[in-house]
Amino acid sequence: MNCSKTRSSRSRSAGEALKSKTAWHVKAAERGRFSLGCCFLWLLPFSLFAAAGAESQKPPSTPHTFVIGLSPFLDRGVKDDIYRNMVRLLAQDLPLNTTLSVYDAFELKTIAHVDLPEATVFHSPKARANQFAGAIREIKQFLAQDHFPPTNSHLKFDEAIRLPQFLDFLADNLHATNATLLLIGSPLYQDAKEPGFSMADGYFPSDGHLQASREQSVFGLTANASSAPPFTIHWLYFKDPWLSDLHKEKVTRFWTLYLERRGAQLAAFTGDLPAAFQSFQENGPAVAATSRNWAVDTTQHKIEMLRVSRNVEVADWLTRNTVGAQAPPTTLVGPMKIGIRWKHNIDLDLYATPRRGAETLYFEHVRSPEGYYYKDHRSSPGREYEFIEFEASVDAREVEAFVNFYKGYCPGGPHGEVRIEFDGRIYVAPFAISSEEGNLGRSSESQQEYWTRIPVQEILKLSQRTASRTPQN
Repeated sequence: MNCSKTRSSRSRSAGEALKSKTAWHVKAAERGRFSLGCCFLWLLPFSLFAAAGAESQKPPSTPHTFVIGLSPFLDRGVKDDIYRNMVRLLAQDLPLNTTLSVYDAFELKTIAHVDLPEATVFHSPKARANQFAGAIREIKQFLAQDHFPPTNSHLKFDEAIRLPQFLDFLADNLHATNATLLLIGSPLYQDAKEPGFSMADGYFPSDGHLQASREQSVFGLTANASSAPPFTIHWLYFKDPWLSDLHKEKVTRFWTLYLERRGAQLAAFTGDLPAAFQSFQENGPAVAATSRNWAVDTTQHKIEMLRVSRNVEVADWLTRNTVGAQAPPTTLVGPMKIGIRWKHNIDLDLYATPRRGAETLYFEHVRSPEGYYYKDHRSSPGREYEFIEFEASVDAREVEAFVNFYKGYCPGGPHGEVRIEFDGRIYVAPFAISSEEGNLGRSSESQQEYWTRIPVQEILKLSQRTASRTPQN
């Protein structure tokens, strides 16, 4: 008894001595000036754990798992606030009997890990600040370091995270029955390896992605997707990444349904930092998609990226009534738009290539070095349209374009209107496809009736000699 009392007395004395030595650590951290160089020197003495010895003999309950996924490309202006809140979480707000793992959610790397046992001594912020000094140092180093994004002239990686890959990574490496996840980064998916699935510039995935395999879409499921813990996810983003309120709604809906398909739920989706951290540490309740009347459209199997525009003028050249130009262009090289519009409630797809050997733009490949594919999801039956814009100059003699009857039924075959904007003029011509039903985009010699070639050079009224020139690589 005397030994245990002496041991307990010594641990209390050590704890009292630490109060004056470590109080300034937590206060400095809350002011954003946490001194890692000094903090790790005041590691808890072994007697601190002796005080918790009796408690460790209790039957342990399963600790709750907390996870934070950080973008390596955060703006410097928000890093200080993130750091202060993470230090406060570790030193004060994280509940006992929990673990916290911090990861790079783009490069899929571990940053720090702590175990917080259910011991009375860890009610002290000072004790925590000393015990978790190593983890705090690692978090600070990660935030202070400059991380260079992938090189892609058509993508911006501000605050980017790769959520599908990050959830796969957690499924492989995190063994927990339940977990709470805080994502800190942009909700707009960006990946140099999968540029066709970018959500920037008003794009969002169709519901076809939610019913696809991983081989078909980056948003499809892998075999181990269901093995991940049933996450409750709190998502914090900064600035205003949305092209419009409608873009925000479409992306929010998609991620909500995507996460539920993986057995997870979205509890917070906000640009409010204090609210996100509070929801995370309190493990706030999730909001089911059904409560917002969101459900996967099981009739939509086409895997494509849809788009909302900032304003109606983006397609005004294609949607307004106009009389086509009669004179040929004054130049053969310049930016070009090619669009189609039709009235039937069917799915037609436009394909265009700026020159032989270049990338073809269409619904599954919406960006290339020369331009982009655009389909406004709000186009309704009777007012369907889509277009491809070559922002970089192209040689009008080399451009090729086709229309495919993807899905639907149309007696007599589909027909519509082609428009080409080039050299400041709009050229107009009809198009028609002989097949009365779609073929889901298949292309071969036997599928020609489902396709029609757009005679770009003839529509632009170029000379026969110019139109028949062999494209140069």
